[in-house]
Amino acid sequence: MMKQLCFLVVIATIIFSGCRHKEQSGYTINGTIAGADSGWVLLKTRDGFDLKTIDSAAIKDGKFVLNGAVTLPEMRFVTIKGKDGYFGFFIENSALTMTLYADSLRQSVVTGSKTQDVLMTYKSKEKSFEQLIENEYNKYRAASDTGDTVSAKRAQQNFDSIQELLNDYQKDFILKNGNSIVAPYLTMQNAYMFNLQDLEKIDKVVDTSFSRSSYVIDLKKRIGTLMAVEPGKAAPEFTMKDTAGIPVSLSSFKGKVLLIDFWASWCGPCRHENPNVVAAYRQFKDKGFYVLGVSLDTDKSKWIEAIHKDGLTWTHVSDLQGWKNEVSNLYGVMAIPSNFLLDRDGKIITAGIEGKDLPAKIAEALAPAVK
Repeated sequence: MMKQLCFLVVIATIIFSGCRHKEQSGYTINGTIAGADSGWVLLKTRDGFDLKTIDSAAIKDGKFVLNGAVTLPEMRFVTIKGKDGYFGFFIENSALTMTLYADSLRQSVVTGSKTQDVLMTYKSKEKSFEQLIENEYNKYRAASDTGDTVSAKRAQQNFDSIQELLNDYQKDFILKNGNSIVAPYLTMQNAYMFNLQDLEKIDKVVDTSFSRSSYVIDLKKRIGTLMAVEPGKAAPEFTMKDTAGIPVSLSSFKGKVLLIDFWASWCGPCRHENPNVVAAYRQFKDKGFYVLGVSLDTDKSKWIEAIHKDGLTWTHVSDLQGWKNEVSNLYGVMAIPSNFLLDRDGKIITAGIEGKDLPAKIAEALAPAVK
């Protein structure tokens, strides 16, 4: 079926790190701007979820120059003060030539960065896949709106097939480009789609000269996080406040088969999946099964309203920090709905169960152990 999840979206444009080559001691960006003869160009870097200005240059007669140095190629962003949008590109120690379009910054271009060239190779193929996916999605919507279930199903199948081809292309590209920082960068921009085994394979092909890159550091951290929540491992302990502000600890549910359910009131796919969780809870709650909802909401009133509207009559906790939720980060959750099923001893049985698969897994977990 057409997979629907609420993803952790990072605003950065996907950029790739350069293949190893002899670099000069710093970079120089010689830029031309179409649509702005004066003003300021701002050079930014990513700082958590935000962009932070690290340099600027005056625009004179539609031109600007930026100089500096980087240890390794990395993603940077340029904006024009007072204009909306930004242009992301891989910067490296070389002579770069940039053309910015003041009224359409994302369409800007840069040359002279071998890393950026790797990125654009990937992006050109990715774009063709995305266009096909968009076409099938539009067909699906049109067929659904007119009640044409046959055409809707066909479009849905095509959508899923093309998405799978895109995912395969992305993995293949990453594994074949381990000598470029693009590989770990692209991996972390799409980390939600890679399982532990995928990440371990990628880690093995990434050039060791990139070990100090934030993308590689994040890759290794992600591997460590997923290793900690593998089936058979004790679920990481946490304490978080419920809707009344009372601290609730995971360990307080030992003795029950527990579903840790990550969701949010603003997440459409989560709300669509909630009836399945409600049905499972009603079916098994008197047999030793319970649910602990962990919300990635930021608005307490909307969180509580959704709990009541969807009939989620179990314990709910949240720190109201959205994607910065402490528990979701602890468990490596980068897409919702997501869940972990725990046995009575607090060990992880499995993760990511939904729909018709949920009751069967719960029943199996509740079954008496065979001696």
